[in-house]
Amino acid sequence: MKRILITAIVAGALVQAGAASAGCFATVGLAPPPDGIGPSATWTAEMTVLQHGVTPLPNAKTARPKLTIVNDETGVRRTFVARGTKDPTVFVAEVVFPTRGSWRYEVFDDFTSWNGEPAPCAQTHTFATVSVGGPAGGGTPAPPKGTPAPSQPAEPVAAATTEPDGSFPLWPVLGGALAALAALAVSAGVLRRRRAAQAPEVAVR
Repeated sequence: MKRILITAIVAGALVQAGAASAGCFATVGLAPPPDGIGPSATWTAEMTVLQHGVTPLPNAKTARPKLTIVNDETGVRRTFVARGTKDPTVFVAEVVFPTRGSWRYEVFDDFTSWNGEPAPCAQTHTFATVSVGGPAGGGTPAPPKGTPAPSQPAEPVAAATTEPDGSFPLWPVLGGALAALAALAVSAGVLRRRRAAQAPEVAVR
């Protein structure tokens, strides 16, 4: 009995591998929502679903991929069923984000049959998180209308380089000049005293 069970498992794995090598998986191409999209706005999500990334799904005429959005903070989920178009590789879903915040989204490709027979080929494809009701690509959401703007901190005042009337600061310059002159006078006096002390004495006859 154990040998029969192992044989069945191996056979099933071989069937799956054969189906996969023959193209039993789909790729989904989907552009992100428009920049700055807000809650309650409709995102017309056009997804391109290809068998093995090349051809339409074998069940393209009946396939109904599903696009699910998930709020990163609250875990709220919303699922939207896509409809087919004249192009058998393109499906469209009308998606509405109920609230602002960070939302990630995923697509179930509905690759569930092949040549009229059930096929275990369907996958869920995940996409990056988007910001709804805030700056494009993330960031802090914009405050709702009617909310007072936050107060801005006062800018630091630079050290004044001119007098209040716009004239050049004369007094600091004069003070510096007087101090320099005083220092020169003191130095000259010290130098004269040193020279006098070093001069040889002359005997008076």
